[in-house]
Amino acid sequence: MAMMGMHFGHDAGAALTEAGGYRVIEAERRLGLRHVCGGNGDFPQAAAEWLAELREGAASPVTGIAVADWYTPVCQVLPPALVELVNEDARWTATGGTGLADAVTRVIKPLDWPLAKGFGDITLTAVRHHYAHAALAYYTSGARKALVLALDGTGNYAECGMVCLGDGDQLTPVMSFTNRTGPRFGLVYEALARRVHGSQFDTGKLLGLTATGETDAALLPVLRAMLVPQSTRRASPDLYEQLDEDRLTGTALRYADTWWEYDPYSGGYLDAGLADSSDDDVVHSFGSVFPDEIRTVDGRSIPVGTSPDARSCRDLAATLQTAVERDLTSLVTGVSRRFPSYPTLCYAGGCALNITANSRLAECAQFTRVSVPTCCDDSGIALGAALAVADPADRPALLGRSGWALAYAGPPLEGLDTVDGDDDDAAAADGPSRRLAGLGLSLRRPADDEEFVRAVADLLADRRCVAWLEGGLETGPRALGHRSLLVSAHWSGARRYVSQTIKNREWFRPVAPICPEEVADQYFTGPLDHTETMLFAVRVRPDRARQLAEARHIDGTARLQTVRPDTQPLLHRLCHAVAARTELPVLINTSANGGGRPILNHLDEALELLTGTELDAVVLPERRLIVE
Repeated sequence: MAMMGMHFGHDAGAALTEAGGYRVIEAERRLGLRHVCGGNGDFPQAAAEWLAELREGAASPVTGIAVADWYTPVCQVLPPALVELVNEDARWTATGGTGLADAVTRVIKPLDWPLAKGFGDITLTAVRHHYAHAALAYYTSGARKALVLALDGTGNYAECGMVCLGDGDQLTPVMSFTNRTGPRFGLVYEALARRVHGSQFDTGKLLGLTATGETDAALLPVLRAMLVPQSTRRASPDLYEQLDEDRLTGTALRYADTWWEYDPYSGGYLDAGLADSSDDDVVHSFGSVFPDEIRTVDGRSIPVGTSPDARSCRDLAATLQTAVERDLTSLVTGVSRRFPSYPTLCYAGGCALNITANSRLAECAQFTRVSVPTCCDDSGIALGAALAVADPADRPALLGRSGWALAYAGPPLEGLDTVDGDDDDAAAADGPSRRLAGLGLSLRRPADDEEFVRAVADLLADRRCVAWLEGGLETGPRALGHRSLLVSAHWSGARRYVSQTIKNREWFRPVAPICPEEVADQYFTGPLDHTETMLFAVRVRPDRARQLAEARHIDGTARLQTVRPDTQPLLHRLCHAVAARTELPVLINTSANGGGRPILNHLDEALELLTGTELDAVVLPERRLIVE
């Protein structure tokens, strides 16, 4: 049997799980709008089409649909029973407590739900937002026993995270976190991203900016008190480090014309004033508005700028990152001690995209493995909801490096029919070469894989940039060699060429190196056993710093992806072929898309990028085609 999932909030989508694997449809890549939610005008009809597509492609009958409970009220196709559950059921909306296990999944009626039409007698189940995150992390990891953590900005009810225990086919929630008491890692990070970069979704940009600043020792305790107030630290000393009151007394935050002094009773700033406020007010106050000015214990008043070029913003970003890493590591270590004998950490939620913090967790010696799914943010919520309620037989059997089954669970590249066919066929009046010629492009067809790899390696060695498009679309925000722009790291200016010239990205944004797994330790150090999916930071070896100047970030780290011959044979061969020409088996990788647009999944979009930017070629490994 098969189980479907749906998510209506930002990064909306649909997904299916069955014994043979996963299928994931991310709304933004179908509708062309980043972080799109169910309130988009095109969503209702599109969502019906996605469900039909998944059902028709399933190898077995679909027995149920799971819907995540985080939604947008303007969505026209919400199940009425879901709205009723979230708005009226006090037991469901409660956070924490002994009843948490009874408030993570709930069968609801599919009555008057347009998307249920055509499914017949279907079971509809609501799944709590963070439980969906946790289910995705655990059931796609291959682990049979794991501590499972979900952390993000917020779900419903001001909830910002959950801890579950994974044992075999069971996933049991044991703790819930709320933004009322912290940790507010995601929410405060979103607020600063909105302040500096203009959007709550620009946390990735903010993470890149952290490397350009320095941690301010006087500012650090203020930010840590914003993340987790002292009252919470006192109540759970095994989870959070208590802060030095002497470094907080006299500090304050200014919002508009109002100064909020440090409150020793609550141990925070806004906390006392928001004690009786609604959940929405709590989330808005911490997540939508960052202070305009911060007064530190040394008497400084630090205005908070609004530009990534401002030194104050860069130091603030660096200090916030330090605060998050310290308190996150303390929290995870403490939770692990509360629930010992769980050697694997499965981690999801938007906070799990913080790759430098992830590396701190991987290197803290608390776990033998830290597993983060590629779509750990809300783009994976639809699949997580399906996995949360699926029969164990409807979840793929995972062994070894199981994350690979999820990484490319998106749909295949569309539009390939326009380059299929034989130009020598007399009937092909509009053959592929003729169509491309009309765009000012040419088509090459190498005879075999060896000739194909050699031709692409020649392009890269000649300081060209290519779009490498193969297989299923990546799930989540990282391009992992299926929808990637590649350039060789051997030449000065490669980073600027691909990142700024072609994609028009900010100067401080990192690029990601790709390297064959078997030689990665010659160039990098760090958690190299966690680097297949580009969700952990490693460090460039000092003796390779000059050679990898184009591939490393400002602070010497790298968002590395290692490739193997059994999982990505042609890309692996390409790295070595480039090394034969440049003496460096490292490529620079970034996602194949224009500035501000989702990762592409149609050949026409790739050709538009080729004709409209400085991109040099589009290569299609599965068909051995090179478009220039």
